[in-house]
Amino acid sequence: MQINKLSIYFTYALLLNFLWSYSQELPPIIKYTKANYEAGNQNWMISQDKNQYIYFANHEGLLEFNASSWLLYPSPNETIIRSVKVVNDKIYTGCYMEFGFWKRQDDGKLKYNSLSKTIKSKLLNDEIFWNIINYDQWVIFQSLNRIYIYDSQTGFFKIIASKRGITKSYRTNNSIYFQSLNEGLYEIESGKSKLISDSEILKKNRIVNVFSIDEGLLIDTEFNGFYTLINNVLSKFSTDADSELESTSVYSCIRLSGGSFAIGTVSNGVFILTKEGKVKYHITQINGLTNNTALSLFEDFDKNLWVGSDNGINCLNLLSP
Repeated sequence: MQINKLSIYFTYALLLNFLWSYSQELPPIIKYTKANYEAGNQNWMISQDKNQYIYFANHEGLLEFNASSWLLYPSPNETIIRSVKVVNDKIYTGCYMEFGFWKRQDDGKLKYNSLSKTIKSKLLNDEIFWNIINYDQWVIFQSLNRIYIYDSQTGFFKIIASKRGITKSYRTNNSIYFQSLNEGLYEIESGKSKLISDSEILKKNRIVNVFSIDEGLLIDTEFNGFYTLINNVLSKFSTDADSELESTSVYSCIRLSGGSFAIGTVSNGVFILTKEGKVKYHITQINGLTNNTALSLFEDFDKNLWVGSDNGINCLNLLSP
């Protein structure tokens, strides 16, 4: 009888230790659903201001979160806001046939100012502005056909067009890049586009993001994982997640402040990789996310990882012990 009790005790202790160990493997996740923030399901891009307010390009407008309450500002033309970027005291947004900035008024509310109206005749029909990047005094608004470079000091615009369309634009430490499918990777230099690689891999595969490394560039693709571009030579950068990432669609990717990478997929959750390419976490709906498709990723001032998903918002505390 004593042996049985001892056996049960050790079995119970082993089970508790296993459960405790497993619970420590993933960071704590705060889930926000449509019922919490009272806006659209989808959240396309995320940014943060100096007051640490978080802004989401939401399906129903500009969504603001001040850590305790949510506030929705409908888009200026009642279309889906696809992009948001905080630059100094302005919150730039882009949507269907419209881009501009929001600025806080004396009453604490945001007021919208259109920039696209000043060049309305130059917009193409049905343009949607999917990305916003800032670099020095310039703010770049990117549609699937053009890049509009706004000089915030002079108010002037430069426009870069692509005959084959623009997949996405990217900012590294010192440059702005964009991809044109079937053409390759371009760099914007002095307001003009310059082809830097027409590798078949970069012509045929959608580039998710581009990062600076000491030797050149690190490029993440939708289905083919990571590559390095060093002295015009493209080489595969292998990771432990290659087999999984190459069998799913990667939609978003950012480099975290510690050098690791957060990768958002379509239907396969979020991967966190070390800078060497080792898998640190694979987080899905089964173990905490509101949805398995990560449309946007953002690291805030406190190094929390925000995930704008196809259905809700998640905040991951990656620094939790």
